[in-house]
Amino acid sequence: MAAGDLSTRAPVHGEDEIGQLARQFNQMAAHLEASFAQLSAERDALRRFIADASHELRTPITALQNFLDLVQGPAAEDPAARSEFLAESQKQVSRLEWITQNLLDLSRLEAGLAVLDLARHDVRDITNAAASAFRPLAQEKGVELSLQLPADPYEVQCDRARLEIALSNLIDNALKFTPPGGRVEVGAEVDGAVARWWVQDNGPGIDPADQPHIFERFYRGKHARAEGSGLGLAIVHSIVQAHHGRVKVESAPGQGSRFVMELPLA
Repeated sequence: MAAGDLSTRAPVHGEDEIGQLARQFNQMAAHLEASFAQLSAERDALRRFIADASHELRTPITALQNFLDLVQGPAAEDPAARSEFLAESQKQVSRLEWITQNLLDLSRLEAGLAVLDLARHDVRDITNAAASAFRPLAQEKGVELSLQLPADPYEVQCDRARLEIALSNLIDNALKFTPPGGRVEVGAEVDGAVARWWVQDNGPGIDPADQPHIFERFYRGKHARAEGSGLGLAIVHSIVQAHHGRVKVESAPGQGSRFVMELPLA
C-alpha cells in the first residue's frame, strides 16, 4: 500500500485486534482506491474536453476571423455583403455557445461522472415537450411533424432535461435531412418494462458504411451535407447509456432513417 498499490489487501485471520486492524486497512485502501479512480476519471474527462474543444472551436473561430476581416475590408462599403457576413458571424457565435455548453457535459457523461437528476416523468409529457419546440421549424421547412403517443400514462425514472435533449437532437437531425414535403414521425410506447422512443424520417437515409460510426464524436459521415458539429448523436448515445438504456438506428440509402431509444421503466 505504501508503494502505491491500493488494490492490495491485508490478510484477515480471526476476529481479534489484529483481524480488526487488517479490516480497517482494507477499508481504507478501498476508499483510497475509489477516490483515486474518480480523480483519474475526472482528469481523463478534462483532458478529453480540452482536446475536443481545441479541435472543434478552431473552425468557428477561423470563420469569425475571416468574416471580420471581410467586414472591415472589401465589404465595408457594401451594406448587403456586410449584412450577410454579420448573419453568418451570428451563426458561428451560436455554434460556439452550443459547443461550450454541451462538450464538457458530454465528457463527464462518458466518464460516468455526471450526476443525473432522476425523478418519475410521463413518457408522453417528455415526447410532447421535445417535439413542440420543433413545430415552427418543421412548418418553415415544409416538413410534416407527427406524434404517435400511448393512450395511457406511463412513467419512467429519468433525468427529464437530459432525456429531452437526447430526443430533441434526434428530431433536429431528422429535420435537417428531410426534404420539403417530407415527413418526420416522433413516437413513444411502453413495451413490458421498457420505454421506447423513436424518430423516423423519409430522408436520404444513412450509408451502411457510416452507420457503425454515427454515434462517435465529430463523425459526420463521408457524404454529410447538412451543417453540424458531429456531437449531437454522441450526446444522445451518452445520455441514453447514463440511463442504462440503448440507442440504435435502422436505415437504408433512399429509404429514410429510424432512430430508437430504449430505457428501463424502473
